[in-house]
Amino acid sequence: MKVVLFSRYPRSFNLPKGGVESVTVILARALARMADLDVHLITLEKGLAKEMTERDDKVTIHRLSASSWPQVLDIHAGPGRKRLLAKIRQLNPDVVHSHETFGLTMGELEIPHVFTVHGFDHANIPAEGRSFAGPRSLLWKYVENRGLSRQKTIISISPYVLGMIQQYAPQAAIHGIDNPVDDRYFTVPLEKQNAGNKRVLILGWINERKNTLGAIRAMAHAVRSGAEGTLAVAGEAKLASYKELLLQEIADLGIENHVEFLGHINREQLESELRRTSILLLPSLQENAPMAISEAMAASIPVVTSNRCGMPYMVADGESGFLVDPTDSIQIGERLKELLLSPELCHKMGARGREIALERFHSDAVAAKTRAVYESALQK
Repeated sequence: MKVVLFSRYPRSFNLPKGGVESVTVILARALARMADLDVHLITLEKGLAKEMTERDDKVTIHRLSASSWPQVLDIHAGPGRKRLLAKIRQLNPDVVHSHETFGLTMGELEIPHVFTVHGFDHANIPAEGRSFAGPRSLLWKYVENRGLSRQKTIISISPYVLGMIQQYAPQAAIHGIDNPVDDRYFTVPLEKQNAGNKRVLILGWINERKNTLGAIRAMAHAVRSGAEGTLAVAGEAKLASYKELLLQEIADLGIENHVEFLGHINREQLESELRRTSILLLPSLQENAPMAISEAMAASIPVVTSNRCGMPYMVADGESGFLVDPTDSIQIGERLKELLLSPELCHKMGARGREIALERFHSDAVAAKTRAVYESALQK
């Protein structure tokens, strides 16, 4: 079976940025390990003078030049869409599997098409706190609604996402499949939480939606309440002004010695970081199925995360971590303190998280479920 994936793929294969790139790398490699699958991947990228073809192990990657058109127009009739469709037809696959926004307008493709919905831009835009959020959100809601209504086969990465898809795509066959996790994270020793680590990791973009400011305030409360520890912030700031706000807040709270900015980290650095992390903190205002949670669970790390959107479908409250109100920094700080003061509780919750992760997030299991969806799409 020849499969073409359309998604993002990092130039440096082991340095993905964001959840979609991470998922794509892991899934593409896992699918390519199947002897009878020929896996190709297409990207659209700015700054390319001409098409590039390269290999990542058994995955063939075709990098196309992206259009300068606004994406909301390009996905419908722009140069980017035309290049993408021409390349798909040239490769002549059995199945096309889209992980990107362009997949919204490929529901009527003559080749069997599977569309993985990683989230909804109309829901993410208001939580990012940027200009013209209201009108932009309404525009994307219309585009997403129209695009999903034309899909035949959809993969939903979370029951939270599923509920939204069903409103827009009652005609589609919808399959629930979790995002895969890099296998290396399952090798992080369970015993590390008993080594006296006092390190809290927050992972992902540094922005208003990820609520990095709330994480800093929660850490300050935990420290002032008697817990010792360091908040390690891994990721890049999309807005310099937001990073400046964080630095000022840290200074005002007097916790300079308890916060460390790591910048963007690659897979090897993340694995190393997870080996010395006690707790993952993700107090986001809007998420679907964040990779940071599944990676932490695979590494046997308890998770403190928001009680909204897709997070409650990943973390069993009181078993593999704690669910908290992301707007309540005191409540979050109390949960951090509880875990920082009890390595035994960290170990117990981390072990339970790994059990769940092995069942849901292992790459071979996710690839096998995805292949079954391809076979189903071929029969329609």
